[in-house]
Amino acid sequence: MYKKFTFTHRQEGEIVHIALSGYLEQTGGTQLREFVEARLQEGILRFVMNFQGIELISSPGVAALLDIASKVIDDFAGRLAVFGLDGHHLAVLEMSGLFFLATQAASEPDAVAAVKE
Repeated sequence: MYKKFTFTHRQEGEIVHIALSGYLEQTGGTQLREFVEARLQEGILRFVMNFQGIELISSPGVAALLDIASKVIDDFAGRLAVFGLDGHHLAVLEMSGLFFLATQAASEPDAVAAVKE
């Protein structure tokens, strides 16, 4: 059995760091999307997502990530970088097209550098 999806966040300057954990499915994806949309409305445009705690991502979870990336990058001209993906989830998100929008980074410092560019 997988852990219920949760996420924690912290803001450092103009960057919001989001650490994901558990099973990202439709409900969790909706919660994450609403959180990011609220930050965008506050003028926050730079996001770093840590996937190290992710156990599984469902198709609706992938769709939510694509929606989030599209809103951040296309609608708000913001930046989104992700790190901590295992090989399986990296392949899934690569096939979904997420990395046409978001930057895939090797580490948190690399992700932070990517959203500062």
